[in-house]
Amino acid sequence: MAHAEIRGYLYVLIASTLWGVSSVVAKSLFNIGLPPIELVLLRLTLATLALFLFLLLFDREKIIVSLRDLPYFFILGFAGVVGVQFTYYYTISKIQVGPAILLQYIQPVWVSLYAFLFQREPITKGKIASLFLAVLGCYFVVGGYQFDLLRLNKIGIMSGVASSLFFTFYALYGEKGLKKYDGWTLILYGFGFATVFYWIIISPMKFITGGYTLKMWIAFIYIGIFATLLPFGFYFKGIERVRATRASITATWEPVVAGFTAYIVLGEVLYPLQILGGIGVIAAVILLQIGREKVAPFTPLEIREKE
Repeated sequence: MAHAEIRGYLYVLIASTLWGVSSVVAKSLFNIGLPPIELVLLRLTLATLALFLFLLLFDREKIIVSLRDLPYFFILGFAGVVGVQFTYYYTISKIQVGPAILLQYIQPVWVSLYAFLFQREPITKGKIASLFLAVLGCYFVVGGYQFDLLRLNKIGIMSGVASSLFFTFYALYGEKGLKKYDGWTLILYGFGFATVFYWIIISPMKFITGGYTLKMWIAFIYIGIFATLLPFGFYFKGIERVRATRASITATWEPVVAGFTAYIVLGEVLYPLQILGGIGVIAAVILLQIGREKVAPFTPLEIREKE
């Protein structure tokens, strides 16, 4: 396996780990009455400002984009970032963390189906096995077998399915942009347009008079940096080196981390079948790495290097 691919998988695993931990932090905020839309706006605002200041000071070239590409960033922000951010947190606020993450991780199936139907990417036996292990592992690790899905909040279930579709669009549409721009540029403008959208919905005065405690602001900053800016950056760096199909399967490490974090922080019991599910997800990642296609597809990074 090429060194670039190994780094790609590592980046996606880091992103998934950070996302997994953040889901428990977010659930804690929702449990004390914070509306999901407020957390989404706060995380996007903090992440966008932090990234803009960093690039302004250390790498200004990544701020510059072509005016012709602004419609692309507009769609990425409004259709991708706005959708996936809100539906993900809304689902967590409506149903338990386990089923919420489980529903979002239907996403690898959508990505693989898209690649098969529109990108002529072959469905190999190894990839089928990886998808099966990843989805089945997610189901067990989040304790999905303990829940009667028909009794769950119907709006929460619909939001979870919508989140998986938005995440699919975000990954595939973002991969397209990586052929021309760095991942940090995509995040800056995607998050920026999404932040503008939410600021139109919620008045800035809401946060001045919100009465948030110091602990809540610490949680907001954590989510803005370590649960938003850094993991999305790592994820885009990952799909620069591996296809979105593989990155999406590797990212199923997130519910494994969320399950263990919920056990440690919230005291949720981790049952043997959940541990078995975690082993299944890890096995899917390993199988995905060794079950490579006979002809490796072009990655966006390779395209940029040849240009």
